[in-house]
Amino acid sequence: MSSDAPSRAPAVDNDNLALPFRVEGQNANGRVVRLNGVVGEILSAHDYPEAVNILLGEALVLVAMLGTMLKFDGRFILQLHGGGPINTLMADYTSGGGLRGFAQFDSAGLHENLRAGKTGIALLGDKGHMAFTVDQGADMERYQGIVPLEGETLAQAALGYFERSEQIGTCLKLVAAPLLLSGGECDWRAGGIVLQQLAAEGGLADAAAFSTPPEAKSAADDDDWNRLSILLHSAQPDELLDPELAPQDLAFRLFHEDGVRVFDKRPLHFECPCSGDRVRNMLTGLPVEDQQELQREEKIEVRCEFCNALYQFSPEEIFGKTDGHR
Repeated sequence: MSSDAPSRAPAVDNDNLALPFRVEGQNANGRVVRLNGVVGEILSAHDYPEAVNILLGEALVLVAMLGTMLKFDGRFILQLHGGGPINTLMADYTSGGGLRGFAQFDSAGLHENLRAGKTGIALLGDKGHMAFTVDQGADMERYQGIVPLEGETLAQAALGYFERSEQIGTCLKLVAAPLLLSGGECDWRAGGIVLQQLAAEGGLADAAAFSTPPEAKSAADDDDWNRLSILLHSAQPDELLDPELAPQDLAFRLFHEDGVRVFDKRPLHFECPCSGDRVRNMLTGLPVEDQQELQREEKIEVRCEFCNALYQFSPEEIFGKTDGHR
């Protein structure tokens, strides 16, 4: 996505949010997610290639989309792992609206795969897997669902998860793209929309849904649901990314014939809880052998993979005076 026109100030009320809505009379709930400002802040902390930025941007939309549909207090985590040039990609959402993410990849292998025409989740290799985790803290049960990473796009992989482990219809669309501004600057944008049939119980409202044992489910044979799915997929990338288009207007544009009811917006923001104190606690919790090895270093450096913040300490700051290990 590119433009030679002068950049416009984003419509703040239409950005960095998840807007819940209901399609009246069709027993379906949805979300419009827009992360133009947030995704730019997260990606700007790294120097990832465009293909990695696109996949991470879509992952951030997905965790915001699904995390805001859950009733829980904690973190909702998406992890992609594979044997391809992108070996790890992670995004997480906190129940307070915080988002963060990172990727690990082999640059040479990535460029080789891109030259071969591979894109999307194909960059994680043929035997990748996807994990959704609901972490509600040390004193609460942890829920996790893991499935093979299948399809050509992250949206298709997510739908594959729901087909295996959910009993309710789901359709979604994700997009992340760079907006090229005058002067060669790049502004990243990301957005998406999801629609899900309501169930009598369970579903995304229940955190335990993400640990449901995978089972093959038959596709819903419902003319109305198929029509709603077609309408959702008619949403264009520009409509999902444009901060001048209010998310409620997009929902009305797509589903006005059935009636749309919108609810309060859920604000979203970049948040990384890393800190010097957390890093110190992590280092002092390492096995004794690792601590002794660090005590021999002139300087201890720890970089947060999520926000790229660098923490530097002398061994004495972490372990106190040593007894001749250095």
